[in-house]
Amino acid sequence: MKVYVLGAGSIGSLFGALLTRAGHDVTLIGREEHVRAVRKKGLRIIGVEDFTVYPRAEVYAPEEPPDLLLLTVKSYSTREALECARHCIGKNTWILSLQNGLGNEELALKVTDKVIGGITTNGAMLSEWGKVRWTGKGITVIGRYPRGRHKFVEEVAETFRGAGLETRVTENAIGWKWAKAIVNSVINGLGTALEVKNGILREIPELEGISVEIAREGCLVAQQLGVEFEVHPLELLWDTIERTKENYNSTLQDIMRGRMTEADYINGKIVEYASSVGLEAPRNELLWVLIKAKEKLNRGSGNT
Repeated sequence: MKVYVLGAGSIGSLFGALLTRAGHDVTLIGREEHVRAVRKKGLRIIGVEDFTVYPRAEVYAPEEPPDLLLLTVKSYSTREALECARHCIGKNTWILSLQNGLGNEELALKVTDKVIGGITTNGAMLSEWGKVRWTGKGITVIGRYPRGRHKFVEEVAETFRGAGLETRVTENAIGWKWAKAIVNSVINGLGTALEVKNGILREIPELEGISVEIAREGCLVAQQLGVEFEVHPLELLWDTIERTKENYNSTLQDIMRGRMTEADYINGKIVEYASSVGLEAPRNELLWVLIKAKEKLNRGSGNT
């Protein structure tokens, strides 16, 4: 399968590496520093497994259309990334979003109707340019977005499994995206506010209790929007925390590096959707405000 990874950071590079090792034609599209490192010494995966592969690496998307465009840019860059890659999205190209947050698939649907929604609980961190630490194995769930089935989705799932990724197919992709967003609203929200590893959220009883309340807000909003769940968000939350207990969540990593976060597309989106159906989400709103304040303070202080 010909795959372009648009936004080859930690998760994108992990998937790209595994697919390359399985013999697929993979092109990583990412930051210049990462591209330069991969071109010079290959893409190194450490942690769960230790290996090096040599995928093609580019700063800009090639002209030739891929079979699959794996979308792993930060949510705030989705619109711009899709516009920059529009020239290579052919009539048979499918876009698969494995991003955090809500609203990315809706943007992809403005480019093509061949959109796959996906979530993954695999843990990954970019240790340095050209090197990714696979911090924990997880599950990946994909499905035609927002609902339905298609044989190409089954082909992608089989391709992922062949690359060593535990993958399921769903006919309710939007339900899984909301479940994962609710999980992130807890882990990224609380973990960033407290500046702790994911596992701490289950080790302290009081934090476990507030985690349930934060998740409940998201569930109520989703239900008002007509979203149905195949997996209960709390079940996915506890499983994700266990699989990634030694991880610092991606939002906290962004804060530590003085970068913009995806809080607007996680806790912020839940607050936005709550307002649209006449509800309030005060816990999510508080976490959203705290993260945005941290983001501005850290970026303003020049931390990197």
